[in-house]
Amino acid sequence: MARSKSDISNSAIRIFLQDVGKFYDEARGFDPFGPKVAQKDELLEFFNYQCCFCGASIDRKSLSQDHLIPMNKSSLGLHAWGNVVPCCAPCNNEKQQRPWLEFIITKAGKEAAARTQRINEFVASKNYDPTLNLHEYADNLYEDVGQVAMTLINLRYKQAQSGIKKLLG
Repeated sequence: MARSKSDISNSAIRIFLQDVGKFYDEARGFDPFGPKVAQKDELLEFFNYQCCFCGASIDRKSLSQDHLIPMNKSSLGLHAWGNVVPCCAPCNNEKQQRPWLEFIITKAGKEAAARTQRINEFVASKNYDPTLNLHEYADNLYEDVGQVAMTLINLRYKQAQSGIKKLLG
């Protein structure tokens, strides 16, 4: 549950990036990326049933999905084809918000160049533009949602105060 103005705004940004991702997928001729088994299989097949970072074997059950460009206010990666790659749970937990190019060097060692090339091939095959700039829209949304949320919270707070005063006499 959101506990602050920034939590509420960050949740709105994630929803925005998911919705824009759906639109972006459809505009590029893809079904929106989601939890469909066929989409998981496509990811796994492209990466030979291996974690794209460390090369560990993965299957549908052990599949974790990572956003190459994180879905957050600063990075603005979309939940869309070309930005979501298959990885193992340990890599997903370890990478967090780090840039994937930096992370792959530490995880893949001598295989880093080959793994980087495969990821780049995947991104290119989905025509995903990692430089897509949504900052103007996202920054405005972040501020707008925070202001609206605080206005509503303050309104309800005043109503609660009034109700409690009536109860207490």
